[in-house]
Amino acid sequence: MNVNTPTAVPMVFYIPSSNAVYAWAKQRNGEWVTQYEAATLDSVRSLYPDAELMSFVQVQEKQNIGFRRQWVEITQNRYIRQLEALPLMDWCRGFGGESFKSMAFTGGDVTAIYVRYGERFFECHDLHTLNHRELIGDVINRFCLDTPLNSAH
Repeated sequence: MNVNTPTAVPMVFYIPSSNAVYAWAKQRNGEWVTQYEAATLDSVRSLYPDAELMSFVQVQEKQNIGFRRQWVEITQNRYIRQLEALPLMDWCRGFGGESFKSMAFTGGDVTAIYVRYGERFFECHDLHTLNHRELIGDVINRFCLDTPLNSAH
């Protein structure tokens, strides 16, 4: 007989004010407690009043949001310094520019991302899974829509 047992969703005690996981959670007598000390949510809240019990997937999403930073325009010198100093991943060219990401993650699934579009340079912190085309498109939409597409006379 083949029985499929659903897997339990991993749960954690999360502290929003520090964007950190306090402890993994397990069920004991129908109540969620910390994995090792068996502290209840109320006990954790006595230390961290904003503590929450949530799935680890939800925590990852919240952490990623906390680590993200919007695009800013940077100097060519900063762009080149980062290009030469960082351990790079996903260096791409095309669609009128180039992009690269740092292998050193800011936190969660978020890393520093750099884009050159034309003669302008940009930096943000976002998900490492964004592809080059998305990055160039985002920079164009945020900063370059007023730039003429054809500069021929």
